[in-house]
Amino acid sequence: MDVNEGAVKESERPFMRFSTAAFAPEDGFEAYRTLYAGGSDVSRLGSGFGAQLEVRPLGDVVIFQRWLNDVAHERAAHRIRQDGFEHFVLQMPIAGCLVTQTPEGVQVVKSGEIIIFDARRPYQTRSQGVHLLTFSVARFVVERGFAGSEELHGKMLAGERSALLGDYMGSLTRHAGSLAGAALIDALNVFSELLAMALRQSETLYDFSEAMRGKLDLARRVVEDELHRPDLNPDLIAARIGMSRSRLYELFRQFGGVASYIQVRRVHRFRALLSQSRDVRSMAELAFACGFTSESHASRTFRDTFGIPPGQFRRRQRLDLNPAGPKGFEQSGGFNGWIASLGPRPRPGRA
Repeated sequence: MDVNEGAVKESERPFMRFSTAAFAPEDGFEAYRTLYAGGSDVSRLGSGFGAQLEVRPLGDVVIFQRWLNDVAHERAAHRIRQDGFEHFVLQMPIAGCLVTQTPEGVQVVKSGEIIIFDARRPYQTRSQGVHLLTFSVARFVVERGFAGSEELHGKMLAGERSALLGDYMGSLTRHAGSLAGAALIDALNVFSELLAMALRQSETLYDFSEAMRGKLDLARRVVEDELHRPDLNPDLIAARIGMSRSRLYELFRQFGGVASYIQVRRVHRFRALLSQSRDVRSMAELAFACGFTSESHASRTFRDTFGIPPGQFRRRQRLDLNPAGPKGFEQSGGFNGWIASLGPRPRPGRA
């Protein structure tokens, strides 16, 4: 691809900016509280409340950069029941300290450290003079490289691999506005790999030998490289990595099997392509590019996975949310649509 073809002006990508400085002092907190009403309860911690944020969706990740003072965010049980969000949240202070609380206790996250939360479980954060990066990450991205996801809530990511992840989070935030197409997919794949590395170093990874872990990585690369092929199957993957079918099935058991993993990757690739505002290909062309045998199959799988039709998701991703006062936020609906797109929401009959 020509460099110019891959370049995207920042104004052409979905983006939202908010600042309490744009409001009268008595209105700023209420505007901010309303902005978060879809998933968190917000409360003041003191008279110095102030908030500024920039939000950008990038396929399987929604990036928040925030400057916060005297404010608490709480994801309580009633919120969890109402919205059904299932993603993970990475919090990394750039400056200042973030105080966090889960049912297991209180932790202080210092500048450069990373903590991970599961949106299906309660937690609270308190910010006083904090510059914070927050990555909301689709659950699949975490579980793809880490089998013990139920153990992650409130865990600090430590070690040099976590430092690499933090550096990349900062870089991805800075360059997010210019990423599109294959460059965006590659950037998100790098993020996914660095996240998996950091989680492994946190000593809660599934009990695989290094050799088997290497085979799993090879198999996943084959899936990514050949995802466009409708005939991608366990036999092809096993032959590529030099492993028997039975051992391959053992590798992918944590993901529900090889076929299930391939299907999930197809629908997430489909979603990543749908989120690209400059990709003018039809829904059918995008479906075939992901290895689906028909547009109807892709649409049905997408709706079953994310609880929204792909056409509606595509229109939502193309919204350009510009800085505005209260009316602008009422018209756009804030960033909750982007968060909702990270995973399935409850449907009738679901417990």
